[in-house]
Amino acid sequence: MSNFRLLFTALLCAMLLPAVAQTPYSQYGYGTIDDAATGNQRAMGSTGIGMRNNSHINMMNPASYTACDSLTFMFDFSVDYRSSWYKEGNASNQTQGGGINYITMQFRLGKSVAGSIGLTPLSHVQYTYGNELPNGNYVRIGEGGLSQIYGGVAYQPFKWLSLGVNVGYMFGKIQNYVQVATAPSSGHFYKIISVNDVRLQAGMQLPIELNKKNDLTFGFTYTLGKPTLGKVLAYATYSDTTEYDMRDLYSMPHCFGAGFSYVHDKRITIAADARYDMWKDTKFFNPNTESFEPMNNRMRISAGAEYRPKLLSSSYFDYVRYRIGGFYEESYIKVGNNSVREFGVTCGFGFPLRSEKSILNVSFEYSHRNGYPNPLLEEDHLAIVVSMTFNEMWFWQRKFE
Repeated sequence: MSNFRLLFTALLCAMLLPAVAQTPYSQYGYGTIDDAATGNQRAMGSTGIGMRNNSHINMMNPASYTACDSLTFMFDFSVDYRSSWYKEGNASNQTQGGGINYITMQFRLGKSVAGSIGLTPLSHVQYTYGNELPNGNYVRIGEGGLSQIYGGVAYQPFKWLSLGVNVGYMFGKIQNYVQVATAPSSGHFYKIISVNDVRLQAGMQLPIELNKKNDLTFGFTYTLGKPTLGKVLAYATYSDTTEYDMRDLYSMPHCFGAGFSYVHDKRITIAADARYDMWKDTKFFNPNTESFEPMNNRMRISAGAEYRPKLLSSSYFDYVRYRIGGFYEESYIKVGNNSVREFGVTCGFGFPLRSEKSILNVSFEYSHRNGYPNPLLEEDHLAIVVSMTFNEMWFWQRKFE
């Protein structure tokens, strides 16, 4: 029961945390994108498309679910704290935030079949900023984002092939507010996006046993692009509220991913990913300007490594996982004629609990975001991520209780 008390306490504390850290770049499109990396993957640059591990859940590629052991049930959740610094010209600011990242479970459904269910974020919107005008001021405020409840299943027909699919219910609300106050009057503009839709992702992994101590896995993912279902409410001062059906005005991109991982002696893991999201072909209507927002195709490259000193040892620290990683991303967000780039470095540790398979993961992430070719708002983010992976032989215990 101690694990359940620890889990309940951690979730209760997480719910008391404030929202995610702010970024004015999240006012564009659906906000900043979340790739559903687990705590251990965050420490490795959010890499995971080609990773297979029986100690961790891998939501990035549903084909990875068949890597779990037949008698165990895994539960994973994560929270983070983020401090952010902003600079534009001579102006600067600093904010803090945090909250729950995800909650997910994984389990065996048969000899060659495994499944996973969970709640994960897809995008984040959080910003507040303004400026002085000759006769007054203006303020922009945004909050919300998209999440999904997903269910996934994987099937391994051969030792060298695993196939998987995630079916997610995508939901969320994004609220954008603009106030322009100039003497003697003021104007208000609201835009509220409410999404209720289905998201489909397919994955494949090709695990190759090179010899008794060396394994290589190639992974591939594809997420279906489609019109977005939901509604948008727009309001401006001195006008009626207008409601739009999103089907013909908004869409999600086709997303492609590829990655690999190399494991030596079950102690050393090296992995790398590449992602490409075709946002340039999507639609995103802005009722305030009565036009479609321009977008770029999103590209992200990441890599990471994990090291465990020994498989058997009398020292606890020989069982600790030491992780490091990094990433580079060209965002889908476009600000005028400028694009947005982000890069970051990560590191972290995996601390085994009483059962070696249950692990407390702690990671640190520094990232920098700015516009190009002309510098825009410069952002620096420092995040601390804590996740808990419970990996217990629950089914075995129940059999003999």
